[in-house]
Amino acid sequence: MKRRSIEGMEKTLPPVIVGMSHPVIAQITEDDTVRREEKPGFRLLDELWEMGLNAYDCAAIYGEAELGAYLTARKRRQEAVIVTKCAHPNRYRNRVTPFDMESDLHDSLAKLQTDHIDIYLLHRDDVKVPVQTVIETMNRFQREGKIGIFGASNWTVERIVEANRFAGENGYQGFSVISPNFGLAHQVQDLWGWGSTTLTGPEHEADRRWCRENQIPVLAYSSMAHGFFSGKFHSDEPEKAEMVLDAFAKKGYYAPENMERLRRAELLAEKYGCPVASIAIGYLFGQGLNVFPILSGAKPERFREALAAVELPLTAEECAWLDLREG
Repeated sequence: MKRRSIEGMEKTLPPVIVGMSHPVIAQITEDDTVRREEKPGFRLLDELWEMGLNAYDCAAIYGEAELGAYLTARKRRQEAVIVTKCAHPNRYRNRVTPFDMESDLHDSLAKLQTDHIDIYLLHRDDVKVPVQTVIETMNRFQREGKIGIFGASNWTVERIVEANRFAGENGYQGFSVISPNFGLAHQVQDLWGWGSTTLTGPEHEADRRWCRENQIPVLAYSSMAHGFFSGKFHSDEPEKAEMVLDAFAKKGYYAPENMERLRRAELLAEKYGCPVASIAIGYLFGQGLNVFPILSGAKPERFREALAAVELPLTAEECAWLDLREG
């Protein structure tokens, strides 16, 4: 497996990032009578570590305590790459403020049992907050040694460009990475609300072009569309899809155009003799973007399929066909 570099980081990253969301967390916390290090979640993370998957995505609202427990128990913090996020809104207010960012940062350091975070992201945006406020706050965290590089999840490309323009003109470090939704399935609706952003669909072609031209690292969340390409149902089984997909997947991805994308992925999977999941991940690596898919799952086989997809020889024509831009 070829590891990759991100400018500003000494550590290299694997091509796929482990998402510390519910499939992994549930296996760590489901039974408090079992020692943490003996739980299925630890064994899963051990298998992924042996594959070379030592980069993890979490957030102030999910996955940090579990990841901290694992890395501490296994004494692996120094080799690991931690991506986490701050400033997710709550029912009371938007939280893109220096106070909330710093509060989240210190809570995250405690839960992760570490003194620094490798890649720190704004989880959401609040367009009423000037980019100057965010850039200056993140640069202060960086000077204090509490974070490495930083970036934004769920910010529009326009706001990212504005933030980096301010940083460049005023001698600050700007956003080094972004983390939007990106995958083969077009996100037809915002899954969660709170202003989620995506690079999918024809309406975001200009955003994808900007990412391609600037080669900014894209940490792509929901890259498998919440199980849409898991192989648990086929494109000619809409009733089964209704049963298998969770409420978020049905809201965000269950649409005729994505069922057609699934049908085409099935045909290419047959051609290449691989799972549909590999085609969906291979599509991401065929876009010319500097992409790192974030993948979550309870089975190591899903991650092996993703790693195999790195070398999948999908052509530009096949990628365009998968995305309904041809044929």
